[in-house]
Amino acid sequence: MGHERTTRSRFRGTGRIRRRTGLHSGLPALALAISLAVPGSAVAGPAGAGPAGAAPVRAAAGAPSPAEQWNILRPKLEGIKGTWTNQSYTGSVSRTMPDTALLGNGDVGVTSGGSTGVKSFYVSKGDFWAGNPTTRSAPIGGVTLQSTTAQDNPDLALGATATAGSTTDSFTASRAVNGQWGSGYEGWVSAIGKPQWIALDLGSVKTIARFVVRNDNAARPGNEAFNTKNLTFQTSADGTTWNTVDTVTNNTADVIDRTVTAVRTRYVRLHITEPTQNTTPDSTNNPRARIGQISLYASAGGTTPPAQPFREEQHIVDGSITTSVSMGDTPLSMRTWLAAEKNVLVTSVTSTGSRPVRLQASTFAGAMGSPNSQYGNASGVDGQVMWAERATPSGPNWVSRAALASTVLGATAVQPPTSSGPTAKTVFTVPAGGTVTLVTAVTGGGRNPAAPHDDAVARVRAENAGSIGTLDAQRVAWWKNFWMRSAVSLNDAALERYYYPAQYFIGASSRAGRTAPGIFGIWTTTDDPMWDGDLHLNYNAQAPFYGVYSSNRPDLALPFHEAILSYVPEAQRRARQDLRRVHQEYVASRFPSGGVPSGVLFPVGISPFGSASGSTTDDQYHQQVSNSLFSATQFVAYYEYTQDEDFLRTKGYPFLSQVARFFEHWVERDAAGAYSLWGGPHEGTWGKNSSPDLGMLKQVLAAAVSGSRKLNVDADRRAVWENILGNLPAQPTTTLNGRTVYSLASGMQGTDTRLIRPGDNTINLEFIQPADQLGVNSDAGRLQVARDTVTAMNSWGQENSFPKIFNQAARVGYPADQLIGAFTSVISTRTAPNLRITDPHHGIEKSGATEAINSMLVQSDASVISLFPVWPAAKDASFYQLRQKGAFVVSSAKAAGTVQYVDVRSEAGGTLRVKNPWSAAFTVTDAAGNAVPYTTAGDVITVQTAAGQTYRLNPA
Repeated sequence: MGHERTTRSRFRGTGRIRRRTGLHSGLPALALAISLAVPGSAVAGPAGAGPAGAAPVRAAAGAPSPAEQWNILRPKLEGIKGTWTNQSYTGSVSRTMPDTALLGNGDVGVTSGGSTGVKSFYVSKGDFWAGNPTTRSAPIGGVTLQSTTAQDNPDLALGATATAGSTTDSFTASRAVNGQWGSGYEGWVSAIGKPQWIALDLGSVKTIARFVVRNDNAARPGNEAFNTKNLTFQTSADGTTWNTVDTVTNNTADVIDRTVTAVRTRYVRLHITEPTQNTTPDSTNNPRARIGQISLYASAGGTTPPAQPFREEQHIVDGSITTSVSMGDTPLSMRTWLAAEKNVLVTSVTSTGSRPVRLQASTFAGAMGSPNSQYGNASGVDGQVMWAERATPSGPNWVSRAALASTVLGATAVQPPTSSGPTAKTVFTVPAGGTVTLVTAVTGGGRNPAAPHDDAVARVRAENAGSIGTLDAQRVAWWKNFWMRSAVSLNDAALERYYYPAQYFIGASSRAGRTAPGIFGIWTTTDDPMWDGDLHLNYNAQAPFYGVYSSNRPDLALPFHEAILSYVPEAQRRARQDLRRVHQEYVASRFPSGGVPSGVLFPVGISPFGSASGSTTDDQYHQQVSNSLFSATQFVAYYEYTQDEDFLRTKGYPFLSQVARFFEHWVERDAAGAYSLWGGPHEGTWGKNSSPDLGMLKQVLAAAVSGSRKLNVDADRRAVWENILGNLPAQPTTTLNGRTVYSLASGMQGTDTRLIRPGDNTINLEFIQPADQLGVNSDAGRLQVARDTVTAMNSWGQENSFPKIFNQAARVGYPADQLIGAFTSVISTRTAPNLRITDPHHGIEKSGATEAINSMLVQSDASVISLFPVWPAAKDASFYQLRQKGAFVVSSAKAAGTVQYVDVRSEAGGTLRVKNPWSAAFTVTDAAGNAVPYTTAGDVITVQTAAGQTYRLNPA
């Protein structure tokens, strides 16, 4: 079973530091390097002086300046966006996380939705939770824009039965009439040859007076050579004998739009004699008919094909949504965004048509999915302001209320708003070429607020064109600052297409001072969200934050810390009074009172409202005592990566000491003084020395000991914790297919006694991450066992494992090419249109796998920073301002197999240790280019740093 007695994770003590406000400031100016020494030399000369005879030799390579970095990063982010070309809005209403375009500012969540010609945005709020009869997150309502003109001349071809003379691959005739045409869309494609035909059965006799054919170039610019040149429009009474109604010759247009003498028919056919323009070798030698969409109308009016197809894009670069859509036969361009610091939603609508268009704006309260009649939905009007308010059901716990208030700026002929039931609406005109802005304020949430619609009305009234412009600029600046905290360049489009949207979703969901996000972030569109949208504490609620620390965004985890701390009084009560429900027989045998005198015990599911009555969402333990341990990992990580002593004193250590106190009682001590513990690695299981519990307990005890010493408190408890820590067993192992692998426990009881579950959740590796008990600088034999376990588990595609296995594999040096291959294989099949990673049950936890990419590029393990430890030798990459333990912010690049530079900003001072990436001479300088003393021992470069200073390592 292995016999390790050492522990790895502890709070790094680097000296007393100030509480910092500039946690994410940019790198200092680049500097000149002085050649100092070759690897293995003892101590470099005093700062500012190199070895005898040394002289400045060249400008040192280093991290780009902030301006240079933004010039690199911005176009990358602009190219990573969600794109939609039809108006089905699939997945906008969901019991889990939506699949359409999403906006968020850490408090308000906005989900794009609607239908053909109708644009809606559904609004939720992080602290709008029902307390009765079930505690769960809930939507508020939304806003909608649509034409005031009903479509009285619909497309008769939509959904018709389509057949064709030939077809290429899956580009069947039905694709020309399914209503999904949009930018980039390919409809029916024939086989090579001419003539070709496509026929429609309308189901019954219809009057046809106009036909519209969208050719290939209409949706796929650059393919004008494949536009249909010659065709005849034919009708039939029986689908066999055809009559020519119209003939088109020498067409070059992207859209053929023809009015004909009205004819009554059930069957329609396009007989295509020249399917291409014959202007390129391909269109001449391989003529295929390519029809994107066919539309038929009963009169000469109807929906004019828009100048551009429908297109919506989610822009992660600045947190905005752009939409090109037609309403009232007029093409419109919309831009929608959410203010960064105020709860204000803005949609600007610009007419790109040649005439004014009348639109209706609505503000409504209610859920789009599974509406619960116990919620109260109301609306009203206050002057030119529309408002809608929603209240959660009444009962013994709290009632929450939230409101939306909207007004229209810049429009003409604005009608007085009206309200009916849950919806208020108004009608206005957008001038040709003009822009109108719909502004919506969002207020309320929390427990038992007063009616919030008055506040919403007042807030939206305070906005005008000038203030909206200021909010817009502040939003753009906020997102720029967010992205400039750190960045990676991987030369791998698939990985980056996961990495940056994952950062976007956690940045949109969680911000300091706001309410902690639930399992699906802050986007709720139904009154019946899965898992009640709660904070699931046996990894789901913690996993979204696994990557925020190394991504130099540790503040994003602060709302989670607050949610946990606010629940502590209830968790203390549960430890004293509710322990029997963990495992009745075991607790009765050890704790006759049904509890322990101190410490905390968390259920699996909570809301963000602390110890208030009704705050528990899932009042189960599943035979697990690990919920507090999972939560503690995030307190440990925050301090280790920031060295924020104020956090340690006021939040980190107080919570860790409570967790440690519980396990003082829970662990068992044998006659030889060795400790063990029981718990459930998987829900509903029971095992001795559960691997995740054991690993996380080691982390917690080491951090509590270090924190106690740092703060000079609890010396008596420190001795107890040190004794337990020093006598806990090694991580349990078993044998599988002749290889030693890490197991779920040292022994299991119950109906399922398997020690390892290949293909399942990698719970047996959670001692690696998030517990940090094994890393790239660990014993080679243990690392090999871990790598063999990753291979044996083969859990790359398992739903729960996504924010786990890739992190765990990276931490133990799994072969880089294999790791990247597995990662890209999963994301290539699991990426939703809005670029989130999907599965049927989970949400923002998928952002946690950003830690895998960061760990492949740089790791701080056993107090040593390693550069590109799990990156393919022949693959170039770079990273900018990734944060490491000890509050070191690191930038580096690797090209042609060689590390080009290492820039380190020391935020807390203390000892910097870097694994030497070079086999030849190197230099160490400060930001001014002065030589810095250092030592080497083996392959580790050691530098004593000062807080706030930047250090540069370069090959000589």
